[in-house]
Amino acid sequence: MRFLQFSLYSILLASLVLITSCEDDIDFAGDHVETPVLFGLLDKNDSLHYVKITRTFGGSNNSLEVAQIEDSSYFQNVDIKIEEWASLPPNNVFTKIRTWTLKDTILTNKVPGAFYSPNQKVYYFQTDSYNSLNPPNIGDQNLLTALKDEATYKIIADVNGGQIVVNGETKLVTGMSITSPSGNGNYSFVKTVNGIKQYSSASLKANVGNAKVVDARIQFFFNEYFNGVPVQKSFIWKVGELNGDQIQGSTSNFVASGETFYNLVKQNCTNDASITKREMTSIRLIMTGGSEDLSKYILVNQPSSSLAQNKPTFTNLTRTDGGPVIGIFSSRMTNKQDKLKFNPTLPNQRALDYLSIKELCAGPITGLLLFCSDNPIDINNGESWVCQ
Repeated sequence: MRFLQFSLYSILLASLVLITSCEDDIDFAGDHVETPVLFGLLDKNDSLHYVKITRTFGGSNNSLEVAQIEDSSYFQNVDIKIEEWASLPPNNVFTKIRTWTLKDTILTNKVPGAFYSPNQKVYYFQTDSYNSLNPPNIGDQNLLTALKDEATYKIIADVNGGQIVVNGETKLVTGMSITSPSGNGNYSFVKTVNGIKQYSSASLKANVGNAKVVDARIQFFFNEYFNGVPVQKSFIWKVGELNGDQIQGSTSNFVASGETFYNLVKQNCTNDASITKREMTSIRLIMTGGSEDLSKYILVNQPSSSLAQNKPTFTNLTRTDGGPVIGIFSSRMTNKQDKLKFNPTLPNQRALDYLSIKELCAGPITGLLLFCSDNPIDINNGESWVCQ
């Protein structure tokens, strides 16, 4: 539940605050309509696909107190299926190809806040290389052609034995790929101009395919050594997000500031005098693209700077009984590019170029954090900031 799988509870919280701030003699219990809140994203590059479904709640009790009770947000029984449909040649008949029945599980990564934590119930199904989304590894060429970039995925969520049935559908985000930095390229956060060192910016680019919202993040991995024992740490830097008309043409472009990078490294280092050294281990670039429906959903749910009390809503979900439903069933595509600190056989292929790793180890922002380099080139050159 990473990028774009933000909690729908943040949307509900605003309503809860408004309710609890009204006059005490207003009775909301009679007006309450039980509403499912469903959120799910399919990703053709993932093997685990999650759907979360909860419910709104009402009544005369304090809503902020009820939000801390886990059972108050769940339905008693939920059965979820996802179906794959495609138009099959030669007659292009729209046909159901595969069905996945989701299982429930408990995740323990829910961030503390207005709602219960850290446990949360989600529903999931799993795919692999022989049973992947769009298309699976099969020999039927007609079926492969029909599924390639054209399959429709439908969700059917049956609540309490048909009391509520939620439906939605999506196509997959496809055609997205990272173009910069290249596979052998590196990150350059420092340069010299007329002999003067200054911070520079790294260019991050991706082909967007059919994505309508694109998010770029850098994850920096490093080890902190306690009495010679390494402990892996990392942090994620959200470089930027482009949505709707901000995406021009087929390419998304982001700029990662070098000065920001070093300040984030400093902020994410442990403040512990027993640390004897630190080593960078790798850098991961994560570029994620979302569908048009997801783009609309994000734009509609952005914080409003208007004084107006009403905001537009968007969902691509429906209920068979015509009742209310909140959320979205959509798709994304996640691309990752990993760069080790250096290639053991080609030490010149660094994740950070020479000036950037030198800045990490000896620069004014991070130079006192005990970062060092074990690159053979730096060791052979007798650099003062190599690992001992």
